[in-house]
Amino acid sequence: MNWHRELFNDVLSRFKYSAKQVSIWSGVHESRLSRFRNGKLDLEAGEFFHLLESMPQEAQDYFWTHKKLRESSLEQMVSVMTPAQLSELLVMIAGNLSKGDIAVTAN
Repeated sequence: MNWHRELFNDVLSRFKYSAKQVSIWSGVHESRLSRFRNGKLDLEAGEFFHLLESMPQEAQDYFWTHKKLRESSLEQMVSVMTPAQLSELLVMIAGNLSKGDIAVTAN
């Protein structure tokens, strides 16, 4: 699975963290981080979790929130929404459709 690598790279980009800074926080050598980020090395789970835990809380929260979103299917998300949330979602979709922001395709 490459999602953890992609999401980790997204965190660094979003919060403008350098590999050097993450290396200082985590103790993971910069060259190892670079190889991981470029898909040439896969970190062991413990090392990856340590890497995440060494980062500021905002970055950790972003990572875990987006991990959860990746795991949730649209059906799962909709199934737990309240009627008010569903109504708001439908209004947003209708608004985007009327602006032409969503491509409508036939199967």
